[in-house]
Amino acid sequence: MATYLLRLALAGIAGFLLGLVSNRQDKTKSSAVFAIVCISSALLFIVALGVFQKAPGIGDPARLIAQVLSALGFLFAGIVWIGRDKRVEGTNTAAALLLTALVGMLIGAGRHQVTLAGVLLFVIIYWLSDWIRLEFRGKRVRDNAGEKNPPG
Repeated sequence: MATYLLRLALAGIAGFLLGLVSNRQDKTKSSAVFAIVCISSALLFIVALGVFQKAPGIGDPARLIAQVLSALGFLFAGIVWIGRDKRVEGTNTAAALLLTALVGMLIGAGRHQVTLAGVLLFVIIYWLSDWIRLEFRGKRVRDNAGEKNPPG
């Protein structure tokens, strides 16, 4: 029982941190959603493993796990949209939520090393992409400052 509680607590913390990293606006609300997705995924995985261990051959735990992805589809429908300027919005959040669900399943399975590697890689990629975006934005502003007729 203590092992499961520890896994669920770890999933909540990991989900909350992934939400903080991936969303800059309204961090507490979105981080809570990320934590809920991570805990839910971990809980489903723990249940699936328990069913498989208690009654092998009766059910397929992979089917229960696959339902996490189906449930995410409903969340994604509310997250990804086309804005007034015809740009698709929310794809970064949807992708981060998918990773969060997978992290939850890994934590539920007790695969802490793989979880840590995935979370660290996510954080590094996210911070690098922000740094590159800001660097290029700053370069574009500096380049346009020297022009007589800047675009726009």
